[in-house]
Parts: sequence; structure tokens; C-alpha cells
Amino acid sequence: MPGTAHGKIVCIGWNYRSHAKELESALPEAPTVFLKPSSCLIGDGDDIVIPEGVTNVQHEVELAVVIGKRAKSVPEDDALSYVSHLAVFNDVSARDMQKASRLRGDSWDLSKGIDTFGPMSEPIPFDGRDLQNLDLVLTVNGEVRQRGNTRDMMFPVPFLISYVSRFMTLEEGDILITGTPEGVSEIRPGDVVRAEIAGVGTVINAVSAPFSSNRRYNCRLWYFINARSQFLMIPQYFIIFLNIPYI
Repeated sequence: MPGTAHGKIVCIGWNYRSHAKELESALPEAPTVFLKPSSCLIGDGDDIVIPEGVTNVQHEVELAVVIGKRAKSVPEDDALSYVSHLAVFNDVSARDMQKASRLRGDSWDLSKGIDTFGPMSEPIPFDGRDLQNLDLVLTVNGEVRQRGNTRDMMFPVPFLISYVSRFMTLEEGDILITGTPEGVSEIRPGDVVRAEIAGVGTVINAVSAPFSSNRRYNCRLWYFINARSQFLMIPQYFIIFLNIPYI
């Protein structure tokens, strides 16, 4: 679905107690809702590009649900009938910009909505599975940074759909991302980020700065080898060796 037409991306902040704690944020009494523009979406194998001047970019693995039909004031016990697809989402965030915005009392739109800051896996049809028992894992260069389970959400998916649709209409094609567990950390040019939810999908993206074709080649080579290392039987230490610093 990345690259095709989408509506709004509705995001939920601080939906895992552990993540709120690591960001020194108070636990919300109601869902914290913000938006990302659809222009931030990229797919598997695309680059996360860090703009010049942004100094602390962090990953956030999340479950995404795609809305399949118009939803307005949906009751919680019927909310999942409005879900058509599931996907893995990496809510990439410019944490330095977000922190400054919070101190000023401004919105997070710019820090969350930068181009390429919305990697999403190819959505799969929703089959009625339990959305509150899914394992999330995110690795950077093969090292596990985030590991969690959707059972730890403070506000489960049906409640989120019902709550959001009380205030704003959810349209077909809208994406609701449901929060991230603890373990967020900085990513830098040259890194490869792999976000995965068991049974839902995987999205792998190399990180880069605005770059030349030479740098693009290095980044793509690293992505290709890292993503396929288990099939090519290449040792992990050799993969790390091939992560050549940019010139």
C-alpha cells in the first residue's frame, strides 16, 4: 500500500506504560492522538532520509490497522468490523524537534511528519485474529532495540477506533497506528532498521542523509545483504564489516 493513495494517518502516543516512562511522560487518562501526513509513507526497502539539521531521529515499531469503511461514532464492541488490513509501521520521529515542540506547547506535526518517516509493510487482510496478543520486535543492524506485545497497550485497538471515531470520521484507507513499546533509540545514516510483528509482516529500511548516487549504492548494498543474510548464510560479523561509513 505505500505509494498508493491513502487518507490520514491517525497516531496514538504513549499507549504503552513502559514507553511513557522512558520518555518521562505522565500516563494519559485518554488516548493521545496526533496525525502524520500520508506523504511520509514509504515501503519495504525504501530509505529513511534524515534531513540536514535534524540531530536525533528515533524508531518506533507499531501495529497499524487500515480502516475498510467509513466509521463515525463506532461502538467499541463493533469496532473491529471496520478494520480491513493490518501492517507493521515504524513511526520514525525527530525527537530533538519533538522535544522542543513539547517545551513550547506546539504540535508534533513537523517532527513526526517528515518525508520518509512512515515506513509501513505491505498490509495483509484482517482475519479476525486477536489484536491484543501480537509480538513486536525492532532491530537496528541486527541488534534488538524494541520487544513488546500488544497485550501491554493501555487502550486496546477496539477502544481506540471507537474513541477516535467519536471526534473525527475515519474514512476507508485511513491508517490508525496504535503506539510503541519501550526501547526507542537513535538511528543514524548507515543503519538498517527492521520492524516486525509476528504473523503480520516486516518492513526493512536503510537510514541515510541526503546523499549522492555513490551513497545510495552503499546503502542499497547494505540493505540487500543484511535483509537476506539468513538465506545466504553470511555471518553477522561479516555483515557489520560491510556497513561502510559514508564518504
